[in-house]
Formats: sequence, structure tokens, C-alpha cells
Amino acid sequence: MIAEFWVQMGFMRYPMSLSLLFVVGLTLLSAGRLLRPGALPDRYTKAWIDAILFWGVFAVICGVLGTLVGISIAAGYIEQAGEVTSALVWGGVKVALSTSVFGALILAFAALLWFALQLKWRLLVPEPTSPQ
Repeated sequence: MIAEFWVQMGFMRYPMSLSLLFVVGLTLLSAGRLLRPGALPDRYTKAWIDAILFWGVFAVICGVLGTLVGISIAAGYIEQAGEVTSALVWGGVKVALSTSVFGALILAFAALLWFALQLKWRLLVPEPTSPQ
């Protein structure tokens, strides 16, 4: 089932998988920066955390683009075939929607990670500096 889903996504599976890898990598990088001893809420860590959400949104954009291209291709085949059954049409739509589903799942995952890391970043309290 997963292999079939993977094949159905066509070319768009590559940029979407790359997006998922970036989400995971940036999460590990940000978590490492936030959980180290003496961590401060610096702007670099905030930038990496925000990039997680960017890559999640990028996955959704790729998913919607893949769906639109898939529906366009399916419509072309249906037009060439002439009269077809509704089961065949909806089967093509189902395949075309697979990229949007994968993109939405990546965004949901990225949003949860972003929220958790954002919360941790905001709760970091800088050490008070002593006057010299």
C-alpha cells in the first residue's frame, strides 16, 4: 500500500520528500540548540525553528501543484478515451489527490514540531547580566 502510494505521487514525491528531510533535520538542529546547557533564545535558533514551518508549507504547495497536474493529465486521458465510467474518473482523481494528502501530512507534522520548539524557545529565560 505504501509503495503504491509512493508511486502514485509521481515526480512530486522528490521535492516533498526533500521537504520532509529538511523538517526533520531542522527539528534536530533546533532541538539540539534549545536543549544544550545554557541555551539562550537567540535569533539563529529562532530562524531554524521558523524554517521548519516554511518547509511544511512548501510540501503543501508541492502537493497541490502535483494534484493540479495529475487532474490535468487525467482529464486529457479521459478526453481522449471519450465515454468512461465514473469509477475510472474517480480513480484518477484519487491518484491525483495523493500528493495533496502527503503534503498535508508533512505540514501537520511540521506544525506540531514548530509549535513545540517555538514554545521551548519562548520559555528560555536569558541569564541576568550583572552590572560591571
